[in-house]
Amino acid sequence: MKYIAIYYAVINIYLFLLMGIDKRRAILKKYRIKETTLFLYSALGGGLGGLFGMKLFRHKINKLKFYVIYLFFTALHIAFICLLAYKFSS
Repeated sequence: MKYIAIYYAVINIYLFLLMGIDKRRAILKKYRIKETTLFLYSALGGGLGGLFGMKLFRHKINKLKFYVIYLFFTALHIAFICLLAYKFSS
């Protein structure tokens, strides 16, 4: 379980940082990070980091699609972690 916790910490920090980088690039009118890339890291377990990034950087906050996808994958991964914890607790 320790390695799983490390994985989720890293992937969430990474998506959080990507949100900050994308916001900075948007302000500077530079090349942006693709939405599909942001969604991919959410699907890999970084949804919570994406949500925190949205709030802190005030980035993509008017796009319902981001809230829905980030919340969906966060809930999915929480369920997965609970399943793993249940499976390995006995």
